[in-house]
Amino acid sequence: MQIYDGKCGPLTETVGFLLEPFEEKGYHLYQDNYYNSVRQTSELLQKVIRVCKTIRVNRGLPKDMIGEAKELKKGEVTFRRNQEILVISYQDKRLVNMISTLHTAEVVETTNRRTGVAKKKPKCIIDNNTHMHGVDTADQYLAYYPLIRKTVKWPKKVFFYLIQCCLFNSYVTFSKKNPNSRKSFLDFMSDIAENLINTSDAVSSPSSSDELQGSSRTPTPTPTKRAPKNDPPGRLDGKLKKHKLVHIPPTNNDKTPTQKCRVCV
Repeated sequence: MQIYDGKCGPLTETVGFLLEPFEEKGYHLYQDNYYNSVRQTSELLQKVIRVCKTIRVNRGLPKDMIGEAKELKKGEVTFRRNQEILVISYQDKRLVNMISTLHTAEVVETTNRRTGVAKKKPKCIIDNNTHMHGVDTADQYLAYYPLIRKTVKWPKKVFFYLIQCCLFNSYVTFSKKNPNSRKSFLDFMSDIAENLINTSDAVSSPSSSDELQGSSRTPTPTPTKRAPKNDPPGRLDGKLKKHKLVHIPPTNNDKTPTQKCRVCV
């Protein structure tokens, strides 16, 4: 994992850093078109990592192929090959450019699952759609119910994004273990949150006998005017339902004083 913070080196270095543990092992890589180029594909091939992915026209496609691809009609294909590196353009509803070190320019017949209409596509596009499906589905689910909120502290965004990734992975596992369940991802997250709150309540709330003993032995402490520097023990106990707004009286220097909430911060 490498977090983009507004500054980074060339994409080849970033991709090389992430793929370093998988070099010389014969892995097949499917990735988004933002992270690839003809040059990078050649470098990965030398590291025994073969790729299949979409590619942008300004990432090393031959100029004559770019001009030829603009004249393609729907269903037509053009390609170029340099040893084991294949670049191919296919005109569907829009022009799709692919680069692969796994395929030939083979075109196979496939059937649309929704309409049932059969049409021909390059084999590399079909394989790319198959293997990228999981990534696209995860991004789609996470976009429906984002946990990320606007904040000036960017690590919070990373934290909540990783939490939601864990929730989605758990949801996928739950769905596979319970194939008859029709629970949505939103309902699944709600159930997880409720269970965490209930568990926290059961752990943090004392029994009735403990409350009686506590009330008989120690008097209720008088609240201090200033908030303690250390976080109170119950700040994260899940009892948000007891979270109430408190009026802060104005002073001579500040007519509308405010304070950071120790629960919401």
